[in-house]
Amino acid sequence: MSTAENYVQELALATELLPLSPAEEAGFESRASTAPLDEASDQASLLEFGMNLMERRQPKPPPAVDANALLSFVVGVTPQEREDALYSVQLASRSASALFDRFKDTEAWYGKYIETLEKLGWTSEQFAFSKYEQAEGELRMDQAALAVIAAIATQNQLAVLNQSLDALKALAEEDGAIRLFDFHTTAESSGNFQIGAVQKSEDGVISMALGAFHFTADDQRRRFLFLSWGERSVQLWTAAQKMTFNAKHYARLRDAVEDKLGDAAELYIGELEIA
Repeated sequence: MSTAENYVQELALATELLPLSPAEEAGFESRASTAPLDEASDQASLLEFGMNLMERRQPKPPPAVDANALLSFVVGVTPQEREDALYSVQLASRSASALFDRFKDTEAWYGKYIETLEKLGWTSEQFAFSKYEQAEGELRMDQAALAVIAAIATQNQLAVLNQSLDALKALAEEDGAIRLFDFHTTAESSGNFQIGAVQKSEDGVISMALGAFHFTADDQRRRFLFLSWGERSVQLWTAAQKMTFNAKHYARLRDAVEDKLGDAAELYIGELEIA
């Protein structure tokens, strides 16, 4: 067995990974058959390949519908950090809805929403809505949302957002997650929803690329994200910002947040399966 193959096996054991896929085996075989490993460049190349493999094969934190938000998570976010994000976003949404109608008094609703997130440890910049102008053709809200978030998101965040939207789109009409999302995001011909992706940097900083959206339309439609809307049939307003998370601050509030949300917290969350 070559040095490269030994390295792969040790890496797999250390990180409790599944057996290599054929493509991954081929990648290591091609590297093992090249120049000897005693050269620094080869060692660095192999290490980089192994680290990329380890990152790719970590368990993917599942995305989730969280009331009127769709949240995605980049590999590296721990289960506790995922729960903290879901619960803090849910508390912000439910707190805002307790004071304001999220469809009729949307601007005030978002003011309370952002205020609550900030109190829980999510720092934000100025949060302002602007009307979305479709360049040409019909409007699809999932594509518009991604275009807005792309300005602030990393490639990894955009990748998991695409996966999550694909998973949501693939759900059957009677699926609990799609029914949950429709219930919390639309009323008659109005809508209010958020799409976000949470990522943890190499130095441990947690950030969220968050897009916020509200709209009015000529008619009410289920699965509104994935339908084509005519140029004059919908008015969409968008906002996006990158938020960073003070995990130490939130840790002091975690029990209080969970107590406030109560036993109903899980009723607002619907996990999505991704490949």
